[in-house]
Amino acid sequence: MSDTPRAICFDMDGVLVMSEDHWVSIQRDHILPTAAPNDDIPLSAITGRDYTEVYPELDAEYDLAVTREEYEALFEEAGERIYREHATFLDGAHDLLADLREAGVSLALTTSAPWDWIEVIDDRFDHLRHFDAAISAQDLDGPGKPAPDIYERGAAELGVDPSECWAVEDSTAGARAAVAAGMTTVGFRGDGDETDLSMVQHLADDAESLRAVLLQQ
Repeated sequence: MSDTPRAICFDMDGVLVMSEDHWVSIQRDHILPTAAPNDDIPLSAITGRDYTEVYPELDAEYDLAVTREEYEALFEEAGERIYREHATFLDGAHDLLADLREAGVSLALTTSAPWDWIEVIDDRFDHLRHFDAAISAQDLDGPGKPAPDIYERGAAELGVDPSECWAVEDSTAGARAAVAAGMTTVGFRGDGDETDLSMVQHLADDAESLRAVLLQQ
């Protein structure tokens, strides 16, 4: 256990909460075609990021047919449906988080999701009880992922230097944020996709392999 991290920051979507397949489908088939019917916006432009930050970048590059308020409403409606009806919790995640706590590891949730969605997930899966701190992109004064601010905040709330903290991420934007903060980063491929995670130090495919990486078992 000597190599077990002192502290770990967990992303939520695509790591603990299996929602990414639903998000990919609704973004590809509804949100992006509605926002820009005459353009082909790649999913990579928005995946893993705070949806409330992305509109100005998209508006500068693409021919958007919706206002910022309409764009955000598309995400809010989709998120409510996905988290209440479709998302599942990663098999084995409750046991993993409990075992990390028992091993003396401090835990933070560091997610681009707004608090409304975090609370829906907590009502369904009771995940916040495992964490010493929980930070939404809504809580930041600075930019969200891929900027390092949310991970720097997570480490600060856990009382450690980012260099002493690990992060678990599934998206390119999230992994870049954690690496930029100076954290040892585990790329999680629980949904089996081919997201660019070339910048991370470790990879895990499921809860079992994630346990092996984080608990050195």
